[in-house]
Amino acid sequence: MIELAGDFDHTDVNTLAETTAHALRSHEGPVAFDLSAVTFCDSSLLNHFLQVRRQRPVHLVGLPAQTRRVFEITGTLAAFSVFATVQDALDAAST
Repeated sequence: MIELAGDFDHTDVNTLAETTAHALRSHEGPVAFDLSAVTFCDSSLLNHFLQVRRQRPVHLVGLPAQTRRVFEITGTLAAFSVFATVQDALDAAST
């Protein structure tokens, strides 16, 4: 589970990409992102998730309303598994 907090725009994606690359090398299965503490995101975060999805399924957890709206406007929400809680995502990954 990769936990994100605060604002995310193009200046933050490189650090997230490094963290994600480590997760991809270290673990099998879906890559889960906890977004419950994200206060802002732009299309660069969405693009990051779409790139990760090319390699593995992506689970999004705790999507704040304003972040969910970005996914809905772009028509990409259905490309991801969305969970209300971390436990819901963990349960889905273990089945």
